[in-house]
This record gives sequence, structure tokens and C-alpha cells, in this order.
Amino acid sequence: MKPQLFDPQRLALINQQLQAQATATGLQPGRQALLGIQADGAHLHADRFNQELFALLTDPALVAAVKEVSGLDAVRPFQFDLLTKAPGGPGTPWHRDRDFLPIDRQSYTCWIPLDPIPAHCTLVYAEGTAQLSPEQSDIPHPDALQQLLERHGAPMQALPAMQPGDVDIHEGQVWHYGPANATPHWRRALGVAYVADGTRLCTHPPGFSGAAGATMRATTLRTLFGPDAEGQAVQGSRHPRL
Repeated sequence: MKPQLFDPQRLALINQQLQAQATATGLQPGRQALLGIQADGAHLHADRFNQELFALLTDPALVAAVKEVSGLDAVRPFQFDLLTKAPGGPGTPWHRDRDFLPIDRQSYTCWIPLDPIPAHCTLVYAEGTAQLSPEQSDIPHPDALQQLLERHGAPMQALPAMQPGDVDIHEGQVWHYGPANATPHWRRALGVAYVADGTRLCTHPPGFSGAAGATMRATTLRTLFGPDAEGQAVQGSRHPRL
């Protein structure tokens, strides 16, 4: 985890803008990525694009942190979502981010809280699964998940309490989950996926082509890049080389 990578006041302003935008437009979270967590997706539309948020995601300090964790020389922001969990909201089940991303190679997710997150509500990682190939960590049916975690999950690592300004970065193939929001407050966070320069779009990536994320992979590719983008390189003004 990268503590206080951003100025909390900067994040507070973005948080206020996103909430005001949703209220003014009457938007409700329109895409349920996983049980218990919702992704707004409003930023994907040209008429509601949030430039301040985009500036945050291309900030040199964040880009440098992603490069440090990934070992990459150049990265591109792939997609970002405002993730919200209501007070008392259920937990987010075990998952791999890349099951929901139409890309042909590794991704790196930045989890950026906009509200304080107590220790009992932060992400939990099965860190051992990051050492497996995608095919080895794939599960053909839900019953195989417990076996995978028992054999390869250790060490299990929960993040400490996080404040706005902190950033956590993890690989897209590591299995992890989010506990229930056992607080009386909303939990809002930005989820940002970065990819290596040269990454190509792929609706059925090896080891991540199961049914669990098939709809979201197809929707993300079509929404962000168009209906005929399969096989094309990730590029464009909203996916700059950094």
C-alpha cells in the first residue's frame, strides 16, 4: 500500500463532484460488477467525462507507483470506475479483476478510497494465487474455489485501515474479496486498471475466458473501444501512454 500518495483534499473535492453529478443527472449505479458493489460507468460517456478525475488517474505520482509495482516502463490507464458500497452492504465475493477485463496480458488495479475504510472493511488477498499462471488459478466451477484457496491461497493478507489519499495496487490475477460494509457510512472508492503499453483487446483471454465475466468483458470492449475493436491495441486520448 502507498500511504498518502494524494492530497486528501483533492480526493474530497472529486468525491463531492461525483456525488453532485450523480444527483444532478438522476443517475443510479447502472452496472453491478460484482455482488455487493456497483460501478457507475457515467464517466465513460463523452458528455459527462470528468476531467479532474482523469487528471488524478494520469498523475505522475500514481503512474510512478504503478510502474514501481509492475516493473513496466510504460503503462496506459485502461478503465476506471466509481465503486460504491452502501451502509450495511454485503461483501464482494472472491474474484480476479482480469476475469472482467477484455485484455491479453496482466493488469494492475489501483484501489483509491474516497471515504475512510476501517480495517475490517478493507480488501483481503490470497497472495499465493498471484504466483500461479492464469490457467492454474482459474476455477471451472464455484466448488473449486475453496480447494484453490486451501492449496495456493496462503498467505492471506488483509489491508490495514485506509484513508483518502492512500492507494493500494494489486495484480489483476490475484484472488481477493471485499468484506461487508459493517459501518453506518457509504464506502466509495475509485477502481483504476492500468495495462502495459502494447496490450491488445481480447474478449476471451486465456485463463480468464470463463462465463463469470463474459458479459462485462464484452460490454467494456464495446463501450470503451467500439464494436470492432477485438485484437486492436489499447490506445487513444483516454488511454494515453504514460
